Amino acid sequence: MRNLGEAVKADGTLDDQRIWRREPMYQGMNGRWVERFYIDPEHSYIFKPLTNGESVDREAWVNRNMLTQLPEISVPQLLAASPEGKGTEGWTIFEDLGALRHEYRLEYAQAAARQVARLHAAPAEHWPGLTSQGPKPGIEAIAADVLRRREEARAILDGHGLPVQWLDAENVDAVRDGHGFRVNHQVLSHGDLHLGNYAVTEAGRVILLDWEHAHRNLPYWDLYHLIDMSHPRFPKRMPAEDRLKLLDTYLEEADKQGTAWTRDDRVREYARFAAIFSLWMLLLIEGDLQRGGGVWTIEGLLRQREETADSLAGCLELLENQGSI
Repeated sequence: MRNLGEAVKADGTLDDQRIWRREPMYQGMNGRWVERFYIDPEHSYIFKPLTNGESVDREAWVNRNMLTQLPEISVPQLLAASPEGKGTEGWTIFEDLGALRHEYRLEYAQAAARQVARLHAAPAEHWPGLTSQGPKPGIEAIAADVLRRREEARAILDGHGLPVQWLDAENVDAVRDGHGFRVNHQVLSHGDLHLGNYAVTEAGRVILLDWEHAHRNLPYWDLYHLIDMSHPRFPKRMPAEDRLKLLDTYLEEADKQGTAWTRDDRVREYARFAAIFSLWMLLLIEGDLQRGGGVWTIEGLLRQREETADSLAGCLELLENQGSI
C-alpha cells in the first residue's frame, strides 16, 4: 500500500477490506479505539483516531509543524493524517515502535525530564499557531476554584492529616491573583505528560506520546504532570528524594540549553504550584467518586486519591523545608 491513508474509510475508521489484521490497544475518552493494524504480516502501524473532541487537528499540527523541528524530542513518527477540518472523523497513523512500557522508574522519568527541558528551551514565538488553551484551566483558575471551594478543600486537608493553615496563608491567593511565581513566562508545553503519555520502547528509548493537548504554559505545568500527577490507569508513587532528583535533572538540562535558574527559587515555586494542583485534583477525584467513577474505575480513583494525597503531603513538606508555610 503506497498511501497508508487508503486504509482509512471516509468516516475516519479503518477499512477491513484494505488491511490484514487489527488489534485494539486502548480506548480514548470519547470511546474510540487506538489500534495496531497490519497491511501484511510484516508491516504494522498505529492508528489513532480523534480520541478527545477538544483537540481537533492539534496532534497532527504539532507533529508536522513543531516536532519536526525539534529532533532532540523523541516521538513516534507521524506517517499519515486526515486533512484539517475533518472534526470527529479525524485520524492519524504513526510508526509502530512495538510494545511500550508505562512504568515509573527514576531513570525513565529523568530521560523524560531532559526532553521536557529541551522542549521548554525552544523559542515559543516560532510557533504562533500554538495557543495557551490546554486540557485544563490554567493554574490561576485552578487556585481560584480551590479558594471558591475552600471548605471542601479544608476538609480534604484535614481528612488526610495535612496542614489546613497552608490554605489560609497567602500561597493560593497569590497564585489566583497572578503573582505567585517569579517565573511567569510561557513555554512550549506537552500539556498532559503523565505516566501514560511517556513510555519506554523495547530498545530502551524513552518517548513522549499523545501531543493533542500541546499548548503554551508555565514550565511548572509539564513538570507537575511528569513528577506528581497521578492517573487512575497508571499507578505511580513519588518518593521525596525522586522529586528533588527530577527537578535537579530538569534544571541541569535547562542550564545546558541556556536557561539558568536559581535552584531554591524554582524548587519552592514548583512545590507551591504542585500543592495547589494536587489539592484541586483531590477535589475532582472526590467528585468522580461521588458520581460513581464515570469513565474511571472506583478502584483506580481510590488509588489515585491516595497517590495524589501523598504527593500533596510531599510538596507541602518541601514548602515547609523552604520556609514557605
